[in-house]
Amino acid sequence: MQNHLSYRWPTGPSLCPVPYGSPKPPRRRPGRAARTLLLVAGSLAGLALLLFAAVWGTLALADYFSNQIVDVPPLPTVSISRPQSDSWSPEDLPWGDPDAAVEISLSQPSYQVLTAQEIYQQVLPSVVCVQAEHGGSYSVGSGVILTSDGYIATNYHVIENGSALEVMLLSTQHVYDAVLIGYDEELDLAVLKVDAQGLTSARLADSDRLQVGDQVYAIGNPMGYLYGTMTDGIVSSLAREVEVDSRDMTLIQTSAALNSGNSGGALVDVYGQVVGITSAKITGVNDDVVTEGIGLAIPITDSLPFLNYIIQTGKTCRPALGVTCNIYTAEGRQRVVIAEIFPDAPAEGILEPEDEIIAINGQPFDTFYQLTRVLYATGVGNPVELTVLRAGEELTVSVLLYDSLTATSQP
Repeated sequence: MQNHLSYRWPTGPSLCPVPYGSPKPPRRRPGRAARTLLLVAGSLAGLALLLFAAVWGTLALADYFSNQIVDVPPLPTVSISRPQSDSWSPEDLPWGDPDAAVEISLSQPSYQVLTAQEIYQQVLPSVVCVQAEHGGSYSVGSGVILTSDGYIATNYHVIENGSALEVMLLSTQHVYDAVLIGYDEELDLAVLKVDAQGLTSARLADSDRLQVGDQVYAIGNPMGYLYGTMTDGIVSSLAREVEVDSRDMTLIQTSAALNSGNSGGALVDVYGQVVGITSAKITGVNDDVVTEGIGLAIPITDSLPFLNYIIQTGKTCRPALGVTCNIYTAEGRQRVVIAEIFPDAPAEGILEPEDEIIAINGQPFDTFYQLTRVLYATGVGNPVELTVLRAGEELTVSVLLYDSLTATSQP
Protein backbone atom coordinates (compact mmCIF):
# COMPACT_ATOMS: atom_id res chain seq x y z
CA MET A 1 0.00 0.00 0.00
CA GLN A 2 1.52 3.34 -1.05
CA ASN A 3 -1.35 5.64 -0.24
CA HIS A 4 0.35 8.11 2.04
CA LEU A 5 -1.25 11.37 3.03
CA SER A 6 1.34 13.98 2.11
CA TYR A 7 0.25 16.42 -0.58
CA ARG A 8 2.54 16.98 -3.57
CA TRP A 9 2.56 20.43 -5.17
CA PRO A 10 4.08 20.24 -8.67
CA THR A 11 5.04 23.92 -8.48
CA GLY A 12 4.11 26.79 -6.28
CA PRO A 13 5.19 29.54 -3.92
CA SER A 14 6.83 28.91 -0.56
CA LEU A 15 4.91 27.51 2.39
CA CYS A 16 1.41 26.04 1.99
CA PRO A 17 0.20 27.95 -1.10
CA VAL A 18 -3.27 29.42 -0.80
CA PRO A 19 -5.46 28.81 -3.89
CA TYR A 20 -7.14 32.16 -3.64
CA GLY A 21 -5.61 35.42 -4.85
CA SER A 22 -6.28 38.99 -3.78
CA PRO A 23 -9.86 40.24 -4.23
CA LYS A 24 -10.51 41.63 -7.71
CA PRO A 25 -11.98 45.14 -8.14
CA PRO A 26 -15.74 45.22 -8.84
CA ARG A 27 -16.73 45.07 -12.49
CA ARG A 28 -18.83 47.90 -13.97
CA ARG A 29 -22.36 47.00 -14.95
CA PRO A 30 -23.00 47.25 -18.71
CA GLY A 31 -25.44 49.86 -20.02
CA ARG A 32 -29.02 49.14 -21.22
CA ALA A 33 -28.01 48.79 -24.90
CA ALA A 34 -25.24 46.45 -23.99
CA ARG A 35 -27.59 44.39 -21.81
CA THR A 36 -30.04 44.10 -24.77
CA LEU A 37 -27.27 42.87 -27.04
CA LEU A 38 -26.17 40.39 -24.40
CA LEU A 39 -29.75 39.11 -24.04
CA VAL A 40 -30.11 38.57 -27.79
CA ALA A 41 -26.71 36.89 -28.01
CA GLY A 42 -27.59 34.68 -25.08
CA SER A 43 -30.87 33.60 -26.67
CA LEU A 44 -29.14 32.71 -29.93
CA ALA A 45 -26.50 30.76 -28.03
CA GLY A 46 -29.20 28.89 -26.14
CA LEU A 47 -30.99 27.91 -29.36
CA ALA A 48 -27.71 26.73 -30.84
CA LEU A 49 -27.04 24.67 -27.76
CA LEU A 50 -30.49 23.05 -27.91
CA LEU A 51 -29.98 22.21 -31.58
CA PHE A 52 -26.59 20.70 -30.86
CA ALA A 53 -28.03 18.63 -27.99
CA ALA A 54 -30.83 17.31 -30.21
CA VAL A 55 -28.40 16.25 -32.94
CA TRP A 56 -26.04 14.70 -30.42
CA GLY A 57 -28.89 12.81 -28.73
CA THR A 58 -30.11 11.44 -32.08
CA LEU A 59 -26.65 10.18 -32.94
CA ALA A 60 -26.28 8.63 -29.49
CA LEU A 61 -29.59 6.77 -29.84
CA ALA A 62 -28.55 5.54 -33.24
CA ASP A 63 -25.32 4.21 -31.83
CA TYR A 64 -27.20 2.54 -28.99
CA PHE A 65 -29.72 0.74 -31.20
CA SER A 66 -26.99 -0.39 -33.56
CA ASN A 67 -25.34 -2.14 -30.54
CA GLN A 68 -22.25 0.07 -30.61
CA ILE A 69 -21.42 -0.06 -26.89
CA VAL A 70 -18.91 2.42 -25.47
CA ASP A 71 -16.91 1.14 -22.51
CA VAL A 72 -17.05 3.43 -19.47
CA PRO A 73 -13.63 3.65 -17.81
CA PRO A 74 -13.53 2.64 -14.15
CA LEU A 75 -13.07 5.21 -11.42
CA PRO A 76 -9.40 5.91 -10.82
CA THR A 77 -7.68 4.51 -7.76
CA VAL A 78 -6.35 7.35 -5.65
CA SER A 79 -2.82 6.59 -4.51
CA ILE A 80 -0.16 9.04 -3.42
CA SER A 81 3.25 7.39 -3.60
CA ARG A 82 6.60 8.69 -2.49
CA PRO A 83 8.56 10.70 -5.05
CA GLN A 84 11.62 8.78 -6.16
CA SER A 85 15.09 10.25 -6.56
CA ASP A 86 18.09 8.00 -7.03
CA SER A 87 20.48 10.81 -6.12
CA TRP A 88 18.72 12.04 -2.96
CA SER A 89 20.13 11.44 0.49
CA PRO A 90 18.78 12.55 3.88
CA GLU A 91 22.01 14.53 4.20
CA ASP A 92 20.61 16.90 1.56
CA LEU A 93 18.26 18.25 4.23
CA PRO A 94 19.29 20.83 6.82
CA TRP A 95 20.20 18.99 10.03
CA GLY A 96 20.10 20.07 13.65
CA ASP A 97 21.86 18.72 16.73
CA PRO A 98 20.24 16.20 19.10
CA ASP A 99 19.85 17.00 22.79
CA ALA A 100 20.30 14.21 25.32
CA ALA A 101 18.61 16.32 28.01
CA VAL A 102 15.24 16.40 26.26
CA GLU A 103 12.67 13.71 26.94
CA ILE A 104 9.00 13.72 26.03
CA SER A 105 6.50 11.73 28.02
CA LEU A 106 2.84 10.87 28.17
CA SER A 107 0.52 13.27 29.94
CA GLN A 108 -1.37 12.29 33.05
CA PRO A 109 -4.59 10.48 32.09
CA SER A 110 -7.55 12.81 31.80
CA TYR A 111 -11.12 11.80 32.51
CA GLN A 112 -12.84 15.05 31.54
CA VAL A 113 -14.60 14.56 28.22
CA LEU A 114 -14.44 17.70 26.09
CA THR A 115 -16.78 18.94 23.41
CA ALA A 116 -15.57 18.91 19.82
CA GLN A 117 -15.23 22.69 19.96
CA GLU A 118 -13.12 22.51 23.13
CA ILE A 119 -10.92 19.82 21.61
CA TYR A 120 -10.31 21.90 18.50
CA GLN A 121 -9.40 25.02 20.50
CA GLN A 122 -7.06 23.02 22.72
CA VAL A 123 -5.26 20.98 20.05
CA LEU A 124 -5.04 23.33 17.04
CA PRO A 125 -2.13 25.38 18.49
CA SER A 126 -0.15 22.12 18.72
CA VAL A 127 -0.58 21.14 15.05
CA VAL A 128 1.51 22.54 12.21
CA CYS A 129 1.86 22.48 8.45
CA VAL A 130 5.15 20.90 7.31
CA GLN A 131 6.59 21.64 3.89
CA ALA A 132 9.62 20.11 2.20
CA GLU A 133 11.01 21.74 -0.93
CA HIS A 134 12.00 19.47 -3.82
CA GLY A 135 13.85 21.82 -6.15
CA GLY A 136 10.88 23.91 -7.25
CA SER A 137 8.14 21.54 -6.12
CA TYR A 138 6.88 20.84 -2.63
CA SER A 139 5.45 18.13 -0.44
CA VAL A 140 3.07 19.35 2.24
CA GLY A 141 1.93 17.49 5.32
CA SER A 142 1.20 18.09 8.98
CA GLY A 143 3.06 17.78 12.25
CA VAL A 144 2.56 17.71 16.01
CA ILE A 145 4.48 19.96 18.42
CA LEU A 146 6.21 17.84 21.07
CA THR A 147 7.90 20.53 23.16
CA SER A 148 7.45 24.24 23.77
CA ASP A 149 10.94 24.93 22.37
CA GLY A 150 10.18 23.55 18.95
CA TYR A 151 10.57 19.77 18.59
CA ILE A 152 7.96 18.52 16.12
CA ALA A 153 6.93 15.01 15.04
CA THR A 154 5.84 14.24 11.50
CA ASN A 155 5.99 11.41 8.97
CA TYR A 156 9.26 10.56 7.25
CA HIS A 157 7.59 10.40 3.86
CA VAL A 158 6.57 14.07 4.17
CA ILE A 159 10.20 15.24 4.27
CA GLU A 160 11.71 12.52 2.07
CA ASN A 161 13.55 13.85 -1.01
CA GLY A 162 13.45 17.38 0.41
CA SER A 163 16.25 19.94 0.45
CA ALA A 164 14.67 22.62 2.67
CA LEU A 165 12.07 22.48 5.44
CA GLU A 166 9.51 24.98 6.69
CA VAL A 167 6.87 24.76 9.39
CA MET A 168 3.77 26.91 9.79
CA LEU A 169 1.66 27.09 12.94
CA LEU A 170 -1.91 26.34 11.89
CA SER A 171 -3.33 28.55 14.65
CA THR A 172 -1.41 31.72 13.70
CA GLN A 173 0.09 30.92 10.25
CA HIS A 174 3.50 31.99 11.56
CA VAL A 175 6.27 30.38 9.48
CA TYR A 176 9.59 29.00 10.75
CA ASP A 177 12.56 27.45 9.00
CA ALA A 178 13.06 23.92 10.31
CA VAL A 179 15.92 21.44 10.58
CA LEU A 180 15.84 17.65 10.73
CA ILE A 181 16.95 16.03 14.00
CA GLY A 182 16.50 12.43 12.86
CA TYR A 183 14.13 9.92 11.33
CA ASP A 184 13.03 6.32 11.19
CA GLU A 185 12.10 5.36 7.65
CA GLU A 186 10.66 1.97 8.56
CA LEU A 187 8.34 3.43 11.22
CA ASP A 188 7.62 6.49 9.03
CA LEU A 189 8.61 8.93 11.77
CA ALA A 190 10.73 12.10 11.69
CA VAL A 191 11.56 14.77 14.24
CA LEU A 192 12.05 18.39 13.19
CA LYS A 193 13.20 21.40 15.21
CA VAL A 194 12.35 25.08 14.85
CA ASP A 195 14.00 27.96 16.67
CA ALA A 196 11.11 29.07 18.87
CA GLN A 197 10.03 29.35 22.48
CA GLY A 198 6.63 29.25 24.13
CA LEU A 199 4.97 26.96 21.60
CA THR A 200 1.96 24.92 22.71
CA SER A 201 3.06 21.31 23.03
CA ALA A 202 0.52 18.57 22.50
CA ARG A 203 -0.73 16.50 25.40
CA LEU A 204 0.22 12.94 24.50
CA ALA A 205 -1.97 10.09 25.74
CA ASP A 206 -1.38 6.39 26.24
CA SER A 207 -2.87 4.91 23.06
CA ASP A 208 -3.17 1.56 24.87
CA ARG A 209 -6.18 3.02 26.69
CA LEU A 210 -8.14 3.25 23.45
CA GLN A 211 -10.95 0.84 22.71
CA VAL A 212 -12.66 0.00 19.45
CA GLY A 213 -15.62 2.33 19.12
CA ASP A 214 -14.02 5.26 20.95
CA GLN A 215 -14.69 8.67 19.41
CA VAL A 216 -11.58 10.27 17.87
CA TYR A 217 -10.78 13.39 15.87
CA ALA A 218 -8.17 14.09 13.21
CA ILE A 219 -6.67 17.59 13.00
CA GLY A 220 -4.28 18.54 10.24
CA ASN A 221 -3.73 20.28 6.94
CA PRO A 222 -5.59 18.35 4.20
CA MET A 223 -4.84 19.30 0.59
CA GLY A 224 -1.93 21.40 1.82
CA TYR A 225 -4.03 24.53 2.23
CA LEU A 226 -7.17 23.62 4.21
CA TYR A 227 -5.53 24.85 7.37
CA GLY A 228 -6.64 23.36 10.66
CA THR A 229 -9.32 21.00 9.36
CA MET A 230 -10.89 18.69 11.94
CA THR A 231 -12.76 15.50 11.08
CA ASP A 232 -14.32 12.96 13.40
CA GLY A 233 -14.85 9.21 13.52
CA ILE A 234 -14.27 6.22 15.74
CA VAL A 235 -11.46 3.79 16.44
CA SER A 236 -12.15 0.94 14.01
CA SER A 237 -9.25 -1.31 15.04
CA LEU A 238 -6.49 -1.00 17.63
CA ALA A 239 -3.84 -3.09 15.90
CA ARG A 240 -4.48 -3.24 12.17
CA GLU A 241 -1.62 -5.04 10.43
CA VAL A 242 -1.02 -3.51 6.99
CA GLU A 243 1.77 -3.43 4.45
CA VAL A 244 3.05 0.06 3.68
CA ASP A 245 5.72 0.32 0.97
CA SER A 246 6.59 -3.39 1.43
CA ARG A 247 6.95 -2.94 5.19
CA ASP A 248 4.64 -4.47 7.78
CA MET A 249 3.18 -1.93 10.20
CA THR A 250 0.67 -2.21 13.04
CA LEU A 251 -1.49 0.89 13.15
CA ILE A 252 -4.67 2.34 14.61
CA GLN A 253 -7.50 2.16 12.10
CA THR A 254 -10.03 4.98 12.21
CA SER A 255 -13.10 6.09 10.27
CA ALA A 256 -12.15 9.77 10.68
CA ALA A 257 -11.72 11.25 7.21
CA LEU A 258 -8.05 11.60 6.22
CA ASN A 259 -6.86 13.23 3.02
CA SER A 260 -3.66 14.29 1.30
CA GLY A 261 -1.89 16.72 3.63
CA ASN A 262 -2.99 14.97 6.84
CA SER A 263 0.30 13.02 7.02
CA GLY A 264 1.98 13.66 10.34
CA GLY A 265 -1.09 15.24 11.92
CA ALA A 266 -2.87 14.49 15.16
CA LEU A 267 -5.36 11.77 15.99
CA VAL A 268 -7.02 13.00 19.18
CA ASP A 269 -9.20 11.34 21.83
CA VAL A 270 -12.25 12.84 23.57
CA TYR A 271 -10.00 14.29 26.28
CA GLY A 272 -8.09 16.44 23.81
CA GLN A 273 -4.97 14.27 23.95
CA VAL A 274 -3.02 13.07 20.92
CA VAL A 275 -3.19 9.27 20.64
CA GLY A 276 -1.76 8.81 17.14
CA ILE A 277 0.16 10.33 14.23
CA THR A 278 -2.00 10.11 11.10
CA SER A 279 0.02 8.55 8.30
CA ALA A 280 -1.95 6.77 5.57
CA LYS A 281 -5.29 5.47 4.38
CA ILE A 282 -6.59 2.61 2.29
CA THR A 283 -8.73 3.77 -0.60
CA GLY A 284 -9.60 3.00 -4.19
CA VAL A 285 -11.67 0.70 -6.38
CA ASN A 286 -10.96 -3.01 -6.74
CA ASP A 287 -13.32 -5.26 -8.73
CA ASP A 288 -16.03 -2.57 -8.55
CA VAL A 289 -15.73 -2.49 -4.73
CA VAL A 290 -15.07 1.02 -3.42
CA THR A 291 -12.89 1.25 -0.31
CA GLU A 292 -13.66 4.18 1.97
CA GLY A 293 -13.32 5.25 5.58
CA ILE A 294 -10.09 3.39 6.41
CA GLY A 295 -7.62 5.84 7.89
CA LEU A 296 -4.43 4.74 9.65
CA ALA A 297 -2.37 6.32 12.43
CA ILE A 298 0.83 5.39 14.26
CA PRO A 299 0.02 4.80 17.96
CA ILE A 300 1.66 7.36 20.24
CA THR A 301 2.67 4.73 22.80
CA ASP A 302 4.53 2.82 20.08
CA SER A 303 6.14 6.01 18.74
CA LEU A 304 7.33 7.47 22.03
CA PRO A 305 10.52 5.38 22.60
CA PHE A 306 11.71 6.11 19.06
CA LEU A 307 10.83 9.82 19.15
CA ASN A 308 12.87 10.19 22.35
CA TYR A 309 15.79 8.21 20.94
CA ILE A 310 15.82 10.40 17.82
CA ILE A 311 15.67 13.62 19.85
CA GLN A 312 18.47 12.50 22.16
CA THR A 313 20.83 10.87 19.63
CA GLY A 314 19.80 12.02 16.15
CA LYS A 315 19.47 8.36 15.15
CA THR A 316 17.00 5.55 15.53
CA CYS A 317 17.41 2.06 16.97
CA ARG A 318 15.93 -1.42 17.23
CA PRO A 319 16.14 -2.93 20.72
CA ALA A 320 16.57 -6.66 20.15
CA LEU A 321 17.55 -10.00 21.68
CA GLY A 322 19.68 -11.09 18.73
CA VAL A 323 17.48 -13.99 17.60
CA THR A 324 15.14 -14.98 14.82
CA CYS A 325 11.83 -16.59 15.66
CA ASN A 326 9.26 -18.87 14.12
CA ILE A 327 5.68 -17.83 14.82
CA TYR A 328 2.87 -20.36 15.02
CA THR A 329 -0.80 -19.55 15.51
CA ALA A 330 -2.77 -21.88 17.77
CA GLU A 331 -5.98 -21.41 19.74
CA GLY A 332 -6.24 -17.74 18.88
CA ARG A 333 -2.72 -16.75 19.99
CA GLN A 334 0.73 -16.68 18.46
CA ARG A 335 3.48 -18.95 19.76
CA VAL A 336 6.99 -17.50 19.46
CA VAL A 337 9.72 -20.14 19.15
CA ILE A 338 13.44 -19.34 18.85
CA ALA A 339 14.81 -20.45 15.49
CA GLU A 340 18.34 -19.01 15.47
CA ILE A 341 20.65 -17.06 17.76
CA PHE A 342 23.13 -14.61 16.24
CA PRO A 343 26.82 -14.96 17.19
CA ASP A 344 27.91 -12.53 19.94
CA ALA A 345 24.31 -11.39 20.43
CA PRO A 346 22.97 -10.78 23.97
CA ALA A 347 20.91 -13.98 23.83
CA GLU A 348 23.91 -16.18 23.00
CA GLY A 349 24.46 -18.68 25.78
CA ILE A 350 21.19 -17.72 27.44
CA LEU A 351 18.50 -18.72 24.95
CA GLU A 352 18.54 -21.87 22.83
CA PRO A 353 16.90 -22.89 19.57
CA GLU A 354 13.43 -24.38 20.13
CA ASP A 355 12.91 -22.29 23.29
CA GLU A 356 9.34 -20.96 23.30
CA ILE A 357 8.96 -17.49 24.81
CA ILE A 358 5.72 -17.48 26.82
CA ALA A 359 6.07 -14.29 28.90
CA ILE A 360 8.13 -11.11 29.06
CA ASN A 361 8.76 -9.26 32.33
CA GLY A 362 6.29 -11.66 33.93
CA GLN A 363 3.46 -10.82 31.54
CA PRO A 364 2.07 -13.38 29.05
CA PHE A 365 1.39 -12.15 25.52
CA ASP A 366 -0.85 -13.29 22.68
CA THR A 367 0.92 -11.83 19.64
CA PHE A 368 4.46 -11.23 18.43
CA TYR A 369 3.54 -7.55 18.15
CA GLN A 370 2.94 -7.40 21.91
CA LEU A 371 6.34 -8.97 22.53
CA THR A 372 8.22 -6.50 20.31
CA ARG A 373 6.40 -3.54 21.88
CA VAL A 374 7.85 -4.47 25.27
CA LEU A 375 11.33 -4.77 23.75
CA TYR A 376 11.01 -1.34 22.12
CA ALA A 377 9.66 0.27 25.29
CA THR A 378 12.48 -1.25 27.37
CA GLY A 379 15.19 0.22 25.16
CA VAL A 380 18.75 -0.52 24.16
CA GLY A 381 21.08 -1.37 27.06
CA ASN A 382 18.30 -2.43 29.42
CA PRO A 383 17.45 -5.99 30.51
CA VAL A 384 14.22 -7.92 29.99
CA GLU A 385 13.11 -11.05 31.79
CA LEU A 386 11.88 -13.83 29.53
CA THR A 387 9.92 -16.84 30.64
CA VAL A 388 10.67 -19.65 28.22
CA LEU A 389 9.48 -23.20 27.82
CA ARG A 390 12.47 -25.50 27.25
CA ALA A 391 12.00 -29.27 26.92
CA GLY A 392 8.69 -29.03 28.73
CA GLU A 393 10.03 -26.98 31.65
CA GLU A 394 9.58 -23.28 32.40
CA LEU A 395 12.55 -21.15 33.29
CA THR A 396 13.17 -17.40 33.56
CA VAL A 397 16.23 -15.76 32.04
CA SER A 398 17.45 -12.16 31.76
CA VAL A 399 18.73 -10.74 28.48
CA LEU A 400 20.35 -7.32 27.94
CA LEU A 401 18.95 -5.69 24.79
CA TYR A 402 21.22 -4.38 22.08
CA ASP A 403 20.66 -2.29 18.94
CA SER A 404 20.22 -4.62 15.97
CA LEU A 405 20.61 -1.72 13.51
CA THR A 406 24.22 -1.15 14.53
CA ALA A 407 25.18 -4.76 15.31
CA THR A 408 27.87 -6.10 13.01
CA SER A 409 27.62 -9.72 14.07
CA GLN A 410 24.24 -10.26 12.49
CA PRO A 411 24.41 -12.31 9.27
